[in-house]
Amino acid sequence: MGENATITGEAHGLVLVVADRGFVWVGETVTTPDWVEIKNARCVRRWGTTKGLNQLAIEGPQSSTQLDAPADLKVSRKALIAIIPCEAEKWAA
Repeated sequence: MGENATITGEAHGLVLVVADRGFVWVGETVTTPDWVEIKNARCVRRWGTTKGLNQLAIEGPQSSTQLDAPADLKVSRKALIAIIPCEAEKWAA
């Protein structure tokens, strides 16, 4: 997804993307029939919550949340488990 790439599909905004094999990313997300495209995706290495992923989506990163460095990525649509909308202002830092 270079700067000149055009993403077409359904835009979801800032969301947590849950994929098979336990992967969770947070980022601006667009889904197409074949791909889940996440811009500035950060892998959620450790949730750091007491109330699960919904707490993370609503409240943003907690003191013990661990996030990987951001990267643009594409995940096969077949690997998609869930999309959880985030409160974007809680993730702004």
